[in-house]
Amino acid sequence: MSIIVEPSATPRPPRPAATVILLRAAADGAPPAIFMLRRSARSPFMPDALVFPGGAVDAEDGPAGSDAAYEAAARRECREEAGVVLGARPLRWFDTWVTPSAEPRRYEARFFLAELGADEGGEAAADGHETHEGRWASAAEYLALGAAGVVDLPPPTLCTLMRLADGRLAALRGLAPDEARAPVLPKALLEAGPDGAGRIVVVLPHAPDYDALAGDGAPAPARSLDLPPRLVREGASWRPL
Repeated sequence: MSIIVEPSATPRPPRPAATVILLRAAADGAPPAIFMLRRSARSPFMPDALVFPGGAVDAEDGPAGSDAAYEAAARRECREEAGVVLGARPLRWFDTWVTPSAEPRRYEARFFLAELGADEGGEAAADGHETHEGRWASAAEYLALGAAGVVDLPPPTLCTLMRLADGRLAALRGLAPDEARAPVLPKALLEAGPDGAGRIVVVLPHAPDYDALAGDGAPAPARSLDLPPRLVREGASWRPL
């Protein structure tokens, strides 16, 4: 995730976006598999990061800012980026994140769950243009790859995988749309690490020093209080601080 820490008096408004977490049930009762994609290294936003299928809401998805447009975008992006047609399958909106105002390219992304049976999802694949290396794995396996520096998991992605690895799927399923509507709006800063070198830190709204930091802010939604208050960029990956 490429954050440029440049606090501005006039930050850019975030563009609506939608993300789909494709969950495939395991036949043996093991944790579900999740389909993820590696973004192109040439992408201007989160290059080479491992992400869930998703992208910006387009005009043809529906009335600007409407719940219907976000859901239509989620279904369209899942088809375009991952090759999976969701049809009338229900989507569960469980989270919303806004890119820090220090980043010139900003999104207000809604996160949806789409659950597949153990025998579904075989057609899932990267589009070969915006995304590459589509794969199914458990949340715990993705987190292990991130901790080893093998893959780059952006902060919202990392936090979602942490929740799923900790067995909180039932809680995410149970969130009402009104509970998912208030966004998680982190702030970003550049600070000195233990070795004196600068490092990027993302600070979530429930961190004690959040209000004193520069940048757009918003109250902490209740659903975010189980997340780490700070995430740090070390090398090519993010980790809780």
